[in-house]
Amino acid sequence: MLMQQINATFAEKMHFIAIEHSHVHSFGHLILPLQGTLNLKSGPRSLIVDYQHVLFLPPECDHSYYSNDRNEFLVFYIPYNLLSHHSDSDVQYLDFDDRWRALRFLMLSECQESITNTAALNQLLHYSFQLIRQNQKPVSIRYLQDNYHTNISLQTLAALEHYHVNYYSQWFQKKMGVSVQTYLQKLRLQEAKRLLRETTYSMLTIAQQIGYEHQSSLNRLFKQYEGVSPLIYRQDSKNRKNSS
Repeated sequence: MLMQQINATFAEKMHFIAIEHSHVHSFGHLILPLQGTLNLKSGPRSLIVDYQHVLFLPPECDHSYYSNDRNEFLVFYIPYNLLSHHSDSDVQYLDFDDRWRALRFLMLSECQESITNTAALNQLLHYSFQLIRQNQKPVSIRYLQDNYHTNISLQTLAALEHYHVNYYSQWFQKKMGVSVQTYLQKLRLQEAKRLLRETTYSMLTIAQQIGYEHQSSLNRLFKQYEGVSPLIYRQDSKNRKNSS
């Protein structure tokens, strides 16, 4: 079901029922938890919004939702013109940290006034968009960047984004322009190059530092992307440094 356009920001406390409902609308939603859980599905993603999470739904986002427990959420209806310069077209599923708790307190205070101050709500929403932008890097990408030196499965990454494994691979390729394996290799290569330039670690130690068990894996990585062995890369880096 397509819901009509709105012209101004407003918010309300909402309770969701156990019957699944689907719709799409031309405005955005920001959903903040107050009590209970909300089950929401958008495309291939199945999300649970609870006291640990905040959800932003962009305009034209087809989604379905229901709740099986006692619940209450603060839901903002955000007109398209307020969103056009602040967020992309992706669903944002964010951790409900102390910044969001403070923001929710201020938003609730505004909503409880007898006359809603739309300008004040918009200012609070502008701040919320800043928080969203700060966290727009997908959680699985952040996980890869922080844990590239460990064994990482596709199942783990897909679960972080709430995607099926097969869909996650397609999503990652579209989002990053390379496969998960290539992205992981480049993260490891970047760190290996730094270690070769800045330390005297052995080749085996460097291989193990970036997530490989054997030195041969490090050699293959450098031959594939640099065309030389890591030993030659280290020597070339040393020569460039001495000549500068």
